[in-house]
Amino acid sequence: MRFQVSIDDKAKDVINQKGNLLTISQVSINNCCVPIGEVNIQFKKPDHPERFNKINEGDISLFVDKKLDFKNELIHIRYSGFGPFRTIRIEGVSHF
Repeated sequence: MRFQVSIDDKAKDVINQKGNLLTISQVSINNCCVPIGEVNIQFKKPDHPERFNKINEGDISLFVDKKLDFKNELIHIRYSGFGPFRTIRIEGVSHF
């Protein structure tokens, strides 16, 4: 599957400082009634890269879990937080 990726400049800075590598994976949280699907990000290569689509965006390598769906095949990576709490968030995940 071919995705379009949008990364804002501040998010690129965070990813570059962490080694130019980002893994976006699905995490299932089971609760009493309905399982909840969330997105997990890590600044390292996945343990099982065959389960991921690899996307090169400039000097950044993205590994995107094949189980994730994105609205209109668009992955938006945005900066979030401030100071030591800065990180990135993933937008566009289709939950249904």
